[in-house]
Amino acid sequence: MLKKLNPKEELAFLKEIHGADHSKLFGVLREAFTLLQTRAQMLLGLATICLTITGFSGPRMAQSNGVSRFFIGFGLIFVLAAVAAVLVGPLRFRWVTAWRADTMDETLIENIRRRDSKTRWYRVATFLLLVGLTGYLLSLVFYLSTVE
Repeated sequence: MLKKLNPKEELAFLKEIHGADHSKLFGVLREAFTLLQTRAQMLLGLATICLTITGFSGPRMAQSNGVSRFFIGFGLIFVLAAVAAVLVGPLRFRWVTAWRADTMDETLIENIRRRDSKTRWYRVATFLLLVGLTGYLLSLVFYLSTVE
């Protein structure tokens, strides 16, 4: 059975895997930050597509009926909240090498904590975007139910 590791335990595990070479350990963390940034950019791209679609078809859907208008607004609010979560979380820029604790191990542990924080923000943004997309979908369903 797998056990969730705290940052200190994770560093010890990384040392088991890669040895005590700090450059390798920094490389592992750098790859994690790169992955988070790439996935966050993907979420931002999806949100941008949603907002673009709203600009083209949103007014027509909102004019069709009150329920559709409610869900397009609901979706828009959650998509914008997802964008905010991406910007304050995974895409908040900070160089890994610009900050240092007293020891290399403490520095790596702090970077693991930063990675975990960015991961939580990514999950929040993903959830908000899914709720927003659900709002868009419901708006479309109610719009299509009134179009003949």
